[in-house]
Amino acid sequence: MKTSFQTNEEMTIKRCRPKCLLSFTAVVCFAFVALYLVSGSSANSSESAVYGTNKGSDSLTDSIRLIFVGDVMGHETQLIGAWSEGGDSCYNFAPVFQWVKDYISSADLAIANFEVTLAGEPYTGYPTFSSPLSLAVALQDAGFNMLLTANNHILDRGVKGLEKTIDALDYLGIVHTGSFKDSLRWKTDYPLIIEEKGFRLAFLNYTYSTNMSRAKQPIIVNYLDTTRIIADLARCNEIDVDFIIACVHWGDEYKNNENREQRQIADFLAQNGCNLIVGSHPHVVQPLKKIAGNATDSVLVAFSLGNFVSNQRWRYSDGGIMLDVTLTKTNGITKLNSYHYEPFWVRRYPEKGVQVYRIIPVIDYLNNPDRYPIRVEDEKLLLQFYKDTKKIVN
Repeated sequence: MKTSFQTNEEMTIKRCRPKCLLSFTAVVCFAFVALYLVSGSSANSSESAVYGTNKGSDSLTDSIRLIFVGDVMGHETQLIGAWSEGGDSCYNFAPVFQWVKDYISSADLAIANFEVTLAGEPYTGYPTFSSPLSLAVALQDAGFNMLLTANNHILDRGVKGLEKTIDALDYLGIVHTGSFKDSLRWKTDYPLIIEEKGFRLAFLNYTYSTNMSRAKQPIIVNYLDTTRIIADLARCNEIDVDFIIACVHWGDEYKNNENREQRQIADFLAQNGCNLIVGSHPHVVQPLKKIAGNATDSVLVAFSLGNFVSNQRWRYSDGGIMLDVTLTKTNGITKLNSYHYEPFWVRRYPEKGVQVYRIIPVIDYLNNPDRYPIRVEDEKLLLQFYKDTKKIVN
């Protein structure tokens, strides 16, 4: 029996998405389901489910490139714009990402904070987000292969909304972590282990809250809890991973600096074995800092990457940064070799009587302004965002 998102939303996707891409999704979905069935049958095993190609390398030093972006939002005006760009017959989010697709797809792993649900109709924005499945499809087509779901909006449509969101991402074959339908999935799929290019990476994902409601059995949402974190890090050590990455939904909204609690949690994670910490939730960019770890290497903390796409238009909230990191492994030792950030600004402009959205890579715009047909007033906002971001990050 097909689920509601397969019967209703798949029809609209078919109208907006090339058939070849839909066929590819079906293949990926089949592989994902097969992997889930195999991993689920061994819930008592000491191994977690593993995702990835596990491609090796003949070189003495292996490398892998990861990119992280901030909050993917689905406000009401974004939904209206996507419907218009789908010819008033489907929700088409693909144009939003057209100018950053090359950045995203060039990475080995591309991770975003998915701060909406895929709970079905009626589609709504703030304060109870439910976006069409085509938003996730557009992210996948842009190159994202992992979404984070532990955030304060994952229960906006209750237990059923969380379950539908997970079912939808499973259907598309998008790897995700942070929230789970039941303890079996949590035990087999968490920590999330990714094997890629000879690396074995562990991803942890936590949120400070789920707004007005709290997850109850059978569903699980990973809340920030030091006892839970210690157990998760111990689990990572048991299954012998190369590098541990914690993605944390935390902090004060619209504040350009991290708060004391963020610093305390970051120190706790670093001192207990986490190798990289990436934050979300404030909807503005916060600093990148190096802090002491439990070994000789320092730990990079990106306290907040800001908004990747949203309708928030006030100063500081109209964009975000992409964190681009390269890990290397030499003689079995994995380290953070290099990192940099790319600022992205969200342009909103009227078209056919509605607002539509485009994510603009700021540095490329400055070097090649003719590629991006934006208005003078938009350029002023972009330049202000870039100036603010440099000051905050550096």
